[in-house]
Amino acid sequence: MEKILVTGGAGAIGYPLSKYLAEQGHEVFLVDNYLRSKRDKFVQELVELPNVNEICVDLSDFGSYHELPEDIDYVYHMAAYNGTQNFYSHSFDVLLNSTLPTINLLKKYSGSQTLKRFIYAGSSESYACSITKFNWSVPTDETVPLGIEDPLNSRWSYGGSKMHGELSCVAANKQFNTPFTILRYHNIYGPRMGDKHVIPDFIDRARRGCFELYGYDDTRSFLYVTDAVEATVECATHPKAENQIIHLGSEEEVKIIDLATEMMKLMGSDKELLLNPSPDGSVKRRAPNVSKLKRLIQFEPKYSLQEGLRNTIQYYAPELIQ
Repeated sequence: MEKILVTGGAGAIGYPLSKYLAEQGHEVFLVDNYLRSKRDKFVQELVELPNVNEICVDLSDFGSYHELPEDIDYVYHMAAYNGTQNFYSHSFDVLLNSTLPTINLLKKYSGSQTLKRFIYAGSSESYACSITKFNWSVPTDETVPLGIEDPLNSRWSYGGSKMHGELSCVAANKQFNTPFTILRYHNIYGPRMGDKHVIPDFIDRARRGCFELYGYDDTRSFLYVTDAVEATVECATHPKAENQIIHLGSEEEVKIIDLATEMMKLMGSDKELLLNPSPDGSVKRRAPNVSKLKRLIQFEPKYSLQEGLRNTIQYYAPELIQ
């Protein structure tokens, strides 16, 4: 049994990750301030397990770090203030809560005698500029340059903070020999992911009889959260993934209009879609080259897009599923 800290442990990826690690028999420290996530019945049941410890602290405040345990084997830093709509409406909160916690955690655990790996939840948003401005190849591998296309566009509050996090991990490794793995997640989806992402947002609109879609001609790759969690843990413990940046996602590049069409099929709807352009700053195409991921852990998703969408709709709107 290892001692594992999961920040954002009640979140969209953090909760199923914490549950998965607890089921493996590890001692899990679930850290969350519930700024974005909810302490629902699922979290309540999880923290009642004898090998799960709940710690409610504000990770942006280093004064609270005395509440975190010292002798941790793995830190999975999943906490961030995300959600596409928040990038525009709460941009300072996004920046604050997606940068300071990373710095503070690295200050806390760099030099630790027990830490085997610091796993950082990166994002495909960090390289969006290279796709839009320099026509970088899609699917995109880990050699892609990072950049900020327009600092006056508040969308970059999130992408910029994720770049900051990657640089922090690398700097801590160079100065303190802190072992890390950066996983750039690409549109992970599933139950309990809030309402500020394309899939739950579309489901919510459908419940209200509004079949409206933004960025219909854009493409993304979608990976179901269970597959993402298993790949995360495999990368975190793989020796050759140490001090590496790895793109984590699905090879299947999907048009947003096709995503919506599949969801409508699962909901038994034949309504006409109202199509709108993307928000300012959105990327036209995005899909990861996962050759490195497959080479390291022989990764193959277990869930098809249809299966994952069915599970997600079942969670958000069971009355709509056919």
